[in-house]
Amino acid sequence: MKHYINGVLVVEGIGDSAYLSSFIDCLYVETNGYDLPKEEIDFLNHIPSNKKIIILTDSDDAGINIRKAINNKISGAINVSVDVRYCNKNNKHGIAECEKDELINVLAEHFVKNNNNKDNNITVTDIQQCGVINKETRNYACNKLHLGRCNNKTFIKRFCFMNYQLEDLKKIMEDYHGNK
Repeated sequence: MKHYINGVLVVEGIGDSAYLSSFIDCLYVETNGYDLPKEEIDFLNHIPSNKKIIILTDSDDAGINIRKAINNKISGAINVSVDVRYCNKNNKHGIAECEKDELINVLAEHFVKNNNNKDNNITVTDIQQCGVINKETRNYACNKLHLGRCNNKTFIKRFCFMNYQLEDLKKIMEDYHGNK
C-alpha cells in the first residue's frame, strides 16, 4: 500500500527518492549533496501554501548541514529526522538504508488519504503542442513557471503539482515564440 503526501519531500539523492517512492507517492527533490541549484530553491519557494515541503536528510553531519542550508533559503519547511539506529544496511546509515516501517512512522502525520499528485494525464505531446519542443523552450517555461531544473517527465509532474493548466503554458510559450 502506498502512502501519499501532498507536498515535496526533499532528500539527499536519487537513491533516497527511488527507495521512498516505492511506498510513498509525492513529488521528490534531490539535493545531490550540498548542491541544490538556485532554480530548485526558486521552485521550493514557489510551492503553494496548501502543500508541504518536508526535508528528510540523513542524520549524519552532512545531512544536518544540508538541512540547515535549505532551511536558510526556504521558509516554512518541515524537518523530519530518523533515528540512525533504524538506518543501517551494509555499513551505510542513510535514508535509503532506513527501515520502511520507521520511515512510515516518522512521516505518518504528513500522509493524506487521496493522491493529489497525479499528472492529470498531461503528456509530452501536450506540452509540445503548447510550444515546449526542446531543452531551450523547456528551460524557458521552467524559469517562467518557477519549476526548477526539469526533464520532460519532471516538468509534467511539477507543472501538475503546481496546479498549472495547459492554457498557462500556451500563453507563456506564445510569448516566447513571439519574441524570437
